[in-house]
Amino acid sequence: MLPYWSSDLDLEIASWFPFGVDYKPISINLLHSPRLKRIAALCMEVGSEFFFMTSMLSGCVGNLMRDNFYKYDSAGTISLGFMMLLGYSPQMETLLGRRLPDQQEGKIKAGVAFCSLWNKTLFLENMKVIVLVSDDILFGEEEFLTDFESMFDGKELGRLNTSYFAEKFGYRRFCMAYETDDLLQIRISKLLYEMELPETRQMVGPSPEMSFPPFFGIKLGM
Repeated sequence: MLPYWSSDLDLEIASWFPFGVDYKPISINLLHSPRLKRIAALCMEVGSEFFFMTSMLSGCVGNLMRDNFYKYDSAGTISLGFMMLLGYSPQMETLLGRRLPDQQEGKIKAGVAFCSLWNKTLFLENMKVIVLVSDDILFGEEEFLTDFESMFDGKELGRLNTSYFAEKFGYRRFCMAYETDDLLQIRISKLLYEMELPETRQMVGPSPEMSFPPFFGIKLGM
């Protein structure tokens, strides 16, 4: 199980974003790179979605940032730092919790958070997400994306070819923040972690929350 981040996120999306039914949740990423298209398809096969990524090489891209695939940035800005936002699913959480630390130990951290979507001052939705972030402003995304792709194999993917049908018939998003949570288990875990007995902390481990790195994104203009 992944820990929770100590902070939640706010993200502003374009007013014309297809929030209801999306007919290009995979192929839209091809405008940036074939690799991001493959990653978007792989995420969908485990019940997740490639929402957002910011990095030095790619800038701000992903399904929620599709206006950036068309936008020409005349200011010549460079985004430092790395963050990836994925839709939450138990399969994706298990996959990252089991295999990510072995490949990217000390380079990147993964945790669960809630992300609020906004259209300027209009609140649209609050959804549960998995956030991967590095505190290295010069983080090498190419190596990470190679490792990320390698985490998926035939055993991890669904049998219905979800990504194909999402492109064929449209993908309807259901952003129910707590649909995957057992409320009783959340309450029990909260009580256990609030107990100050050393024996209890030895059994259940440290706090399930972890702090964001000192900075997780800087944008420089040239």
